[in-house]
Amino acid sequence: MKSAIGALCIAVAICPTLHSIKINVETIERKPNPHAIDTQKYAQQKAIARNTPKIVGLVPVRNEAAYIDQCLRALACYTDAIVVLDDASTDTTIEIVQALAKSCAIERIITKKTWHRDEPGDRNKLLQAGRSIGGTHFIVIDADEMLTAPCLKNNYLRTKILAMQPGQQMRLNWITLWGSLNTFRADRLYIKNCIFCDDGISYYTSNFIHTFRVPENLSLPEKNPEVIDLDDHLSYGLLHFEAANPINMLIKRAWYKCLERIRTKVPAREINKKYFSQLPKPPLAQSHANWFAYNFFDARPYNAQETWRTKQVKHWFNQYGRDYFADLTIWHIDWDAGIAI
Repeated sequence: MKSAIGALCIAVAICPTLHSIKINVETIERKPNPHAIDTQKYAQQKAIARNTPKIVGLVPVRNEAAYIDQCLRALACYTDAIVVLDDASTDTTIEIVQALAKSCAIERIITKKTWHRDEPGDRNKLLQAGRSIGGTHFIVIDADEMLTAPCLKNNYLRTKILAMQPGQQMRLNWITLWGSLNTFRADRLYIKNCIFCDDGISYYTSNFIHTFRVPENLSLPEKNPEVIDLDDHLSYGLLHFEAANPINMLIKRAWYKCLERIRTKVPAREINKKYFSQLPKPPLAQSHANWFAYNFFDARPYNAQETWRTKQVKHWFNQYGRDYFADLTIWHIDWDAGIAI
């Protein structure tokens, strides 16, 4: 494994907010109008042919005030524009996004007045907004994710993305930070398809949660390979901060169980199988310092404990009664204190 320290040499013209540091820290689905399909696809292909591609970031958010600033500032180093969908946040997420609109080229901010978890619907709204501003290539990430800083070296990632043709998608190593920012899961190489060159007609379909980042009905490229891999999975990847704070991850898993209990008819035993209750203990490896080498990077938000999911679960207890959730494996958490027992 090559040492990443000192290996990051980024032109200021590419992203002036980058330098090297050392880390030491503990909707209802709607199908497209069939009469518009051919027009959309033609416009997409014509844009590529004119060599006028546009990389657009698509980011859904809800109560992400702690993370959204860094997420968007890092993403803006690789995109020409960003579209954000706010799912009725109750914190200052939307104000932070609005404040970053000019510096991060956030061209569309979609706001929902009432919270209703609908991942395919939300992703379709994002995609349609991205297309409306001329997007041809899309990077789809969540607020608790960030592209590793080496992706900026010699404009590496943008060059790779702009070479993609309609229907192609790119997969990245989803680097799961574990227990802190110092370590990540080393027991597996988890791949996340999160970048694609649009065909102008695809759309998202799935259940109300856990929607893929790339539309499953994306047209296959005619001659080129369907999936693009990067050269070095440990340098060029997508950082996932969810498990950096173990308590946050356990509460998020319990929150998902309660949400599925409310929204589906799936038996509790099947819901419990989908989400672990106790934190696994996988083999870990040392994080690369240059993954985080953006000069605005601040480790503190990722170590802090979230509170909004705990409050929402307690609200559900009051609304439905605790007995409604009794068969779910969520009682390893002291919900009054918001901590794991």
